[in-house]
Amino acid sequence: MKEYGHELAAFCYYAPSAFEKLGGLWPIRSGHNIAKAGYAVGPRMIECYSLHVVLDGNVEFQAGEARATLRRGDLFCLFPDRLHNYRAVEFAADSPLRLHWLAFDGPQAEELLARVGITAEEPYLRGKANGELTELLTRQFGWMTEGNRPVELQMSLYRLFALLAPSDAPDSSGSVEPGWLERSAAYMKSHYMEPITVADAARQAGVHRSHFYLAFQRRYGMSPKRYLIQLRMEKAEELLRIGKLTVTEIALSLGYADLYAFSRAFGQFHGIAPSAYRQGRRGGPADG
Repeated sequence: MKEYGHELAAFCYYAPSAFEKLGGLWPIRSGHNIAKAGYAVGPRMIECYSLHVVLDGNVEFQAGEARATLRRGDLFCLFPDRLHNYRAVEFAADSPLRLHWLAFDGPQAEELLARVGITAEEPYLRGKANGELTELLTRQFGWMTEGNRPVELQMSLYRLFALLAPSDAPDSSGSVEPGWLERSAAYMKSHYMEPITVADAARQAGVHRSHFYLAFQRRYGMSPKRYLIQLRMEKAEELLRIGKLTVTEIALSLGYADLYAFSRAFGQFHGIAPSAYRQGRRGGPADG
């Protein structure tokens, strides 16, 4: 670290590559410091997002109407083109303010921040900076300094947000959090052409199957079984209209064990056999 007016600090100014900017998130700069008495930054604004973790000491932070005194284990975020200022408070020579920061940008940046509870209106979190997170920041600083670890850096950025993400398991009152429901629906949307079952989706959600059924029904207005069948039948209609695959090939492509199982499911859903549906749509002969 080098000595500056009111701090000892180390900085890394990173130049993200074109490859890194193909992703949803990329690093811009990083640094860490030990503040001296009188340390203060701003009021000023920056062009990107920047997470600042309080490693020790106390800092008073303000951005717009948001104001907070933060301590070890807390963190705050600077938002682009938004005035902010922060300063060391309750300074103690044996326990000075120490910060580690990571500036980043990308089309997913604001959404990822929102997912962990950081918004422009409330741009800080308390007690979320654990040892694993600070170690990750230290590794990121080293990789950015080396300048030749783009894949590791990209992976580590998402890991950072995973560490900050709150648990979204149902609480003891039995209330339904949307996170696991959305994940289970996304799981079915992503894999409905594979031979997955509703039990697989319940395991993905991490809740008991009966609770999964009830919560899913309330949220989506249909059972998870119906939801999964609907995804497959909508795709089946599309493939039957296109006409490039035989009905048997469509059945196997949609995760059914054989033509009989698919035809039965299609008939129950649409009230017509898949071969008859295709024949009616295009006026041609049925196939198998």
